[in-house]
Amino acid sequence: MAYKGLLPYVPGLDKELKRSRNIEIADDVWMLEGYISDNFLFKPASCNIFLLRDGDTLYILDTGTYPSYRERMLELMRKYKRDGVKRLVLMLTQGHFDHACNNDVILEAGMSEWDFLLPEPERGVIEFLSDWMNDWRDLEGYYNPYTMFPARGSTAVIHLAGKASIGLARNMLKSNFAILFRGVKTLADKAEILPLQDRVKRTFGEVELEGWEVGRFFVVHDASHTPGHVSLYDPENKLMLSGDVTIEINPAFLYSSLDRCIDYCDRYRRMAEEGYIELAGDSHRTSTFFPSVLEQFGIQPLHEIQLADVARGREECSAFYATLGGMYESLKREVLSAHSRIGEATVLDILEEFGASQDPAVKMKMAMRFPEFPSRAEVLVAEVLKSTGASRRCEGKGILFSPSINS
Repeated sequence: MAYKGLLPYVPGLDKELKRSRNIEIADDVWMLEGYISDNFLFKPASCNIFLLRDGDTLYILDTGTYPSYRERMLELMRKYKRDGVKRLVLMLTQGHFDHACNNDVILEAGMSEWDFLLPEPERGVIEFLSDWMNDWRDLEGYYNPYTMFPARGSTAVIHLAGKASIGLARNMLKSNFAILFRGVKTLADKAEILPLQDRVKRTFGEVELEGWEVGRFFVVHDASHTPGHVSLYDPENKLMLSGDVTIEINPAFLYSSLDRCIDYCDRYRRMAEEGYIELAGDSHRTSTFFPSVLEQFGIQPLHEIQLADVARGREECSAFYATLGGMYESLKREVLSAHSRIGEATVLDILEEFGASQDPAVKMKMAMRFPEFPSRAEVLVAEVLKSTGASRRCEGKGILFSPSINS
């Protein structure tokens, strides 16, 4: 299928996308390998897509960005339909575009029954345009986010507009996003909402999780990367699909929760150590694309498990969660330490001090620069200030924050 993605045609992208593999990571559990590049704005990421069979039902977790994934999903749907599957259930780890652009593929599968389950807090997130713009507006309360676009190439105009007028830059960005998301059918109006009040608690060894029981699966409401973010636990395969809980760019948005990322990495690590997780994957772990992108940015992985498609066995799974959880803990500690050293300061002042750290986690975070890679260290600083309750005051056009006594 020719590339007809969200952005104008990019030479060579068709060829790159064809490198993505279909991998059966366990019996009747398929991973359609996602995509990540060294140029996020022009070649956006697409998440890993998972299809899992449970009796006469086929579950789809996320649908990705590019149309080329549609036929691959349909091939597996048709295969399982011939083998007796009668029902489709679509779920999303989150409502972001790189997880939800192909949702309407379930209408093409020819199944007599289908459902789209969406956690209650994710109803706003799946409205791509308003969600993105609300996040950028919220960031304005911490620093001028538009001047963080490089003053070169295609992003120079937004950078310059941000220096002249935040409102002008915001409107320009909104117009670009509106074009980007035009024509995408998320089926949000067809979704069956999973209410927060219907969550149940399940205990696995010493670890308690809260979420929804769906078929044989437990949909964990971790509320980490987004307010309605979920992980999917498959007790039959001792498989945890942690979505964007375990990705190096966290926190990617002001509403992301670094503390919850730390918390759930710790919970999943303990589950692995106790034998409840022996297979672990997430939304952007891909051995085809991720290692080469890190190499292009000159980034050394914190642990070799970051370069694998999935972690297998207790030891690898424990190491996977310990590595990402340890990274998040280091990032938070280094932000607070930087802020403490310089006292009252702007986000960008704190960022400069933070960036001078020799901590391996900080060096990785700073190397994943925006817009080439979808990571923004300044958002990390703002989220830590928000979560620790740092007080602020305005001085001229700047916003100054005092270190929190609670940090």
